[in-house]
Amino acid sequence: MTGEELSLRIRMLLLREGGMTEAQAAELLGVRTQEFHAKMKNGSFSYLEVAKLLTGLEYKIRWEKETT
Repeated sequence: MTGEELSLRIRMLLLREGGMTEAQAAELLGVRTQEFHAKMKNGSFSYLEVAKLLTGLEYKIRWEKETT
């Protein structure tokens, strides 16, 4: 997944699923709105930041081993 794809997915989840604005998401992460926008633009979220956003949207993260 590219940074651009990650940003698009996050934006879709925030708006469609969670009814959360980007300013609210920034507050959830404890960063300024400008910093959140920069992370969206660059696709530079850490795993922990994505996990925090998903938890705030009431999603669970499940790790599965890929089978071949």
